[in-house]
Amino acid sequence: MHDRRLARQKLKEDPHDFEHRLHQAKMGLITYLGKRFLPGGYWSKNRMEAREQAPGQEKKTVLHLTFDDGPSPESTRELLALLEEEQVAACFFFIGENVRRYPELVQATFKAGHIVANHSLSHPFMPALSLPKMEHEIDETNRELEAITGEKPALFRPPFGIIDARCAEVLKERRMSPVYWGAVADDWHRVGDDRVAKRIMKQLPQEELIVLHEGAHIGRQNVLATKKIIDKCRDLGYSFDAI
Repeated sequence: MHDRRLARQKLKEDPHDFEHRLHQAKMGLITYLGKRFLPGGYWSKNRMEAREQAPGQEKKTVLHLTFDDGPSPESTRELLALLEEEQVAACFFFIGENVRRYPELVQATFKAGHIVANHSLSHPFMPALSLPKMEHEIDETNRELEAITGEKPALFRPPFGIIDARCAEVLKERRMSPVYWGAVADDWHRVGDDRVAKRIMKQLPQEELIVLHEGAHIGRQNVLATKKIIDKCRDLGYSFDAI
């Protein structure tokens, strides 16, 4: 009875609470299946390099902000200004075609100290490509990014979050690591910044990788959501760093 009263109270406080919980359950299932069947890569709670912790030191919750699909004139500069103000380092997974359109935004992101990474050339479903096309998607984006930053990307987030064994081998040959997902909010839809923030918060701190998106129709929404996420996480004692 007490649990029912508590549930009703939460529903009054947030009419979308059940929706957020349903989204959390959906992402939990998708993540479980991904970890079970996809090639090895970087997941929440599965760091490529373990962080050393002094004996007796209190464990701190460290989160990672990541942004996909940029650079975008509707959001990248606003995000950079916000992250500078909040003193937060992030990782930007850029699409090669957007890199060609907005090289100055890539340069600004790199100069600001954030990680600049590869999100393919044209955002295809990688397992559906032939091996030469798959290599082209990765290599062309690497070339575009390296020409601007002077550094070859070490990280690759696959479009739609999925790679196959062939793509894993292509990345291995290039000494790149696949980065999967963690806390996701379906923010590529215009659901509103408040919903994006609440969906992400429901998945923290169990999912340390926060995945947000850039784009013409969602840019402002996700800049505002990023601000809310940073504020709420800081209130809870969480900290941020790059991957």
